[in-house]
Amino acid sequence: MDILLGFIGFIPFLILFLGLTLTKIPSYIVTFASLLLTALFAIFLWNNPLTLLFNSTIEGLLIAILPIIWVIFAAVFTYFLSLETGAMEIIKKFLVNISSDINIQAVIIAFCFGGFLESVAGFGTAVAIPTAMLIALGFNPVKACVISLVANSVPVAFGALGIPVIILSQITALDLTILTKYVALQLLPFSLLIPIAIVVINNNGFKNIKTSIIDAILIGAIFTLTQTLVAFFIGPELIAVLGSLVSLLTFIIIKNITNKNKEKNDYKTILWAIINYLILLLLVIITRIFNLEFLKQFPFTILINIGEHKVKYDWLTTPGTLLFLSAIIGGIIQKLDFKKIGELMLKSIDKIKFSAITILNIVILAKIMGYSGITNSLAFNFAFFSGKFYPFISPVLGALGTFVTGSDTSSNILFGSLQKETAIKIAANPEWLASANTAGATAGKMISPQSISVAASTVGLQNEENKIITTTIFYCLGYVIILGIYVFVVSLFLK
Repeated sequence: MDILLGFIGFIPFLILFLGLTLTKIPSYIVTFASLLLTALFAIFLWNNPLTLLFNSTIEGLLIAILPIIWVIFAAVFTYFLSLETGAMEIIKKFLVNISSDINIQAVIIAFCFGGFLESVAGFGTAVAIPTAMLIALGFNPVKACVISLVANSVPVAFGALGIPVIILSQITALDLTILTKYVALQLLPFSLLIPIAIVVINNNGFKNIKTSIIDAILIGAIFTLTQTLVAFFIGPELIAVLGSLVSLLTFIIIKNITNKNKEKNDYKTILWAIINYLILLLLVIITRIFNLEFLKQFPFTILINIGEHKVKYDWLTTPGTLLFLSAIIGGIIQKLDFKKIGELMLKSIDKIKFSAITILNIVILAKIMGYSGITNSLAFNFAFFSGKFYPFISPVLGALGTFVTGSDTSSNILFGSLQKETAIKIAANPEWLASANTAGATAGKMISPQSISVAASTVGLQNEENKIITTTIFYCLGYVIILGIYVFVVSLFLK
């Protein structure tokens, strides 16, 4: 009976997969249908009371609003604000002037700048903006899309100020510090490899790219070192932010030292353009590094009791609030009036409204599955059929989650608890396998229909997405296989 229930419990995921990939039904409708079926299963097959359904819904609603939907709103608002002030154009011109090597321009724009956009904005900006910039530089449209999609992998795990890992910790009740370190360690080889892959893609191979490869290795090494150090000594919020910025700035300094005749940049104008991001950096450092106890207490942190569970609302220090405040302050410094700021807020709400509904559905679905016992039944099947080899396929689940939903965060919500429960059943380390879900999800981002659609629409390749995915699929498969072997080998020793 347990095995049969395990198969039945997978049906809502099957509906998500088929509905989001093979039909043109809006994602918020597909996710609601899957949620409704999950609720019916929880009541009639897993014999749960209506009170459990109610409590799961309320808890899912609260978690979806803060921090997830709030940070997405803040990210989109920040992006619209930078377009309105002209700051984004200044940043674009600055990036193009760093190197005359087109291969390294691709790395700088897609990996460094794209990684930074993912860390503070996300929501497709990390694919759309780099793709458009590469096209403006004369890159082939399909190649520009592929480069941006492959680059938008590693930074995704700690995107939107670390939200995917923060949510993974909340969903699984596993230690955030350990999860952060494990995800960084699992992504370590790919942080080095992705810049090299971008050079190879742009050059159609390894011929005559010795200098480009050396620069790509340098950028990847700086990113990797920074990401790992921040993960171990600061926390998830600044990993992708500092990884992208430090690798970019260090490379700029090295190039300025070695190239004396290089055209000088107007750094005063550049600082003006990135002022809101500098403020964000300052706010994150103040709230994360300094132990400000009063911020952890009422009214800045609110505990809400829902049945046997508690939801902690640290509304002031949550990434969305810090990003929103930095955008407002930066906008005022950049001479935007309050009327225009208000208009941009309304525009941001309109932009994310359907995505917000989709996220609400997915989070509530995951909560119902977790508390009703459905996740436990799924874990039983995975443990029964894969046994000790489950760690190898653990990242595949993460990739599948992002492929279906287009989001590392949503993948963690869907499969985070499943990874934990399966790890416990096969006597593996639950933090290591839960982390593998996040790491695997970064690979699935390359082939997510949502990401590919963003890239294709940016360059006018609608209805030609197959040209893009037939290339990115190979990089995704290689990524997942290497990661699966890595996770499996380490899991043999890490208990």
